[in-house]
Amino acid sequence: MVHSSSSDFLPVVLLIDSSRAVTGALNAIRHATGPLQTQFRFIYVVPSGSTARPLLEQDGYLVHELPFVEISRRKAELLRYLPMLLLNGWRLHRLAKRSGAAIVHLNDFYNLTGYVAKLLSFGRLRVVTHVRFLPQSLPQPFARTWRWFGEQFSDRVLCVSEAVRRYFGAHYKVQVVFDPIPGKEQYLAPVVPNIRLDNTVQLLYLSNYIQGKGQDLAVRAFQRAYIQNDRLRLTFVGGDMGMVKNREFRQKLQDFVQANDLTDIVRFEGFVSDVEKVVKEADILLNFSESESFSLTCLDALYFGTPLIASDCGGPSELFEHRHSGWLVPNRDIAAMATAITTLAADATMRTRFAAAGRKFVRYKFRPAATYEKLGQVYREVIASR
Repeated sequence: MVHSSSSDFLPVVLLIDSSRAVTGALNAIRHATGPLQTQFRFIYVVPSGSTARPLLEQDGYLVHELPFVEISRRKAELLRYLPMLLLNGWRLHRLAKRSGAAIVHLNDFYNLTGYVAKLLSFGRLRVVTHVRFLPQSLPQPFARTWRWFGEQFSDRVLCVSEAVRRYFGAHYKVQVVFDPIPGKEQYLAPVVPNIRLDNTVQLLYLSNYIQGKGQDLAVRAFQRAYIQNDRLRLTFVGGDMGMVKNREFRQKLQDFVQANDLTDIVRFEGFVSDVEKVVKEADILLNFSESESFSLTCLDALYFGTPLIASDCGGPSELFEHRHSGWLVPNRDIAAMATAITTLAADATMRTRFAAAGRKFVRYKFRPAATYEKLGQVYREVIASR
């Protein structure tokens, strides 16, 4: 006799993510789908060989892999793109049919396989598209094309911030659904300020080593700040996602540190899974990305109570109130970044205020009704429209 579990009767959502490693976008959608697992059955689909698979399986998700091909400057990849898009769309359609999926949720604006699968299902398969990039910062011929596909063929387009929403037209199917705050804290809230035995002020830069994520701006701003305050220390934490260009970017940062005699002051570490621990151990978190649609890293800092300095590059300005619960600096302005670092490092009272106000602000703004509960409502609406 075959026994059915309660999950067998839940609506099935195929969640497509192009991450070849653990990324902020992947963690954001994990935080959103986790609380919804009693209402929907999620099946994740990731690129072949993605190192994110074990983490998803650890969360209890069924995971499939497809050989996704992204648009690239390399001729070989360009030649493969369209055939593989059609083939993967057909594979996704077959997977949706086998699993009884009602929805394909594209966690990447540029992954078009869901539209092919919807076409092959004669429109019965519903598509939800999440926009996690700031489209204004992308090459516009691509961004406008992806926007057109989203507005024409998605049943809902979900924007992670108002900064993203402004790129789209006034259409009922385009909505803002904020990313949720992390789950239950594993450690006590940090003591702010933390008076260390060596009297240092520890700065953290938490991001994968990717050009445009702002580490190069941070290290130059830190160099200026360190001249004024030699108690400052900086630690970079992040992975290279197995990509040569990211390893080369990290090496350039290390070369700069060595050339400026900062090797004992600036440290480089790899990917960490325990984000809460490293964030709470820091005195100040920096995020000087050149373009962010939202910034899960900034949200983590605010939620965990670590004072934040972030660049005005899109989404981060919606996460806190300047000079009340965080410090917003002009994008790519190294002088302003250095000033913010030295000022906040020297002002323990300001750091205490930022920590408390940040924790309070994000817990209200990114409450369940504005985040994962809203996503669940979107799913129910598009299923009802079938």
